[in-house]
Amino acid sequence: MYRSRLRKLEGLAEEKNVCGALIVSASNVFYFTGFKGGFLLYSRNVGFRLLVPALEYLRAYDTVRENALDDLVTVVAYKPYGLPGELKLDIEGEEIVEGKAIDAIAKFVGKGCILLTDADSKQFISELEAKELKLQDASKDIALMRALKEPWEIERMTEAARIAEAALNEALANLEPGVTELEIAAIIEREIRVRGAEDHSFPPIVAFGKNTVYPHAIPSARRRLEDGQPVLIDLGAVYKGYCSDMTRTVDFGGVGDEFTAALRTVIDAVEAAIDAIEPGKKIGEVDAAARRILEKHGYAKYFIHSLGHGVGIDVHEYPRVSSDNNDELKPGMVITIEPGVYIPGKFGVRVEEMVLVTERGPRLLTRFPRELWV
Repeated sequence: MYRSRLRKLEGLAEEKNVCGALIVSASNVFYFTGFKGGFLLYSRNVGFRLLVPALEYLRAYDTVRENALDDLVTVVAYKPYGLPGELKLDIEGEEIVEGKAIDAIAKFVGKGCILLTDADSKQFISELEAKELKLQDASKDIALMRALKEPWEIERMTEAARIAEAALNEALANLEPGVTELEIAAIIEREIRVRGAEDHSFPPIVAFGKNTVYPHAIPSARRRLEDGQPVLIDLGAVYKGYCSDMTRTVDFGGVGDEFTAALRTVIDAVEAAIDAIEPGKKIGEVDAAARRILEKHGYAKYFIHSLGHGVGIDVHEYPRVSSDNNDELKPGMVITIEPGVYIPGKFGVRVEEMVLVTERGPRLLTRFPRELWV
């Protein structure tokens, strides 16, 4: 599954007529190798090297073998300055470089060499340039690769969605007067892990009452649930390295007609956006479809963020689903659709779905009911 990706990276370097590539982002290294961490270096002279600190060598070595890449990727440990004595890992064919990652990179790449990279740290880039290496940004190229999900990636994201939905169901079962936002967030985090996920995509957002007007509300141990309050929950799980993302807004104990009208309008906006999804459609047109519904009902001024984003190894990745994005949707993209209405002093409403773009149109990866009363 990773071999073809490495060959694409190799091909990209040849297409751009450069010496090689240096992948710095942990998520991008994971995309190409299945190992999250270190640096992935490709050079026409030495092939692929996965550069990791000495304490990560065994984990990287085992991961490369498990993914059947040991004939293509050589794991190299860099021994930090100040570690006493000779470093010996007792592994056949081990490679160890004295010094920092920069030293390991420079060892395998000649001076004046141009490398494609996703690096964005000015300090890191300046250190590489001090080694007489030249860099060419390839962040967009890699983002475009990652945006088109393979079937096995979609399976992992679908399972991540199922785990998050089960956690949300448990959270809803524990909603009662007096419970705190933080207690519900803790239930979600626990349920996500015990159901097989290795992590949550982000710390769960749990908001009660007027706190729902904050799109990224922070759960509080002091804010307790009362009858007649809205509850907004935004959550996601990470399963085998891939994220899910979903939001629901709940009517707890009868919030009132104004809230119900806003919730149903937001749901209509979700449905309009999903209906607009098809290969070849400009991404900005999907955003516009949702905004038209909100505009029609007088809520557009309360929608204060873009419609959504790509999901995958990271919970936020390319493409951004926004009004100014003229890129086209392509089969294999997974995006969120998450219109929201936030009325200061009253309440906020957001409903979020995760959608796969297919040749035939949209396919929902999240399947939880949208209208919820507790």
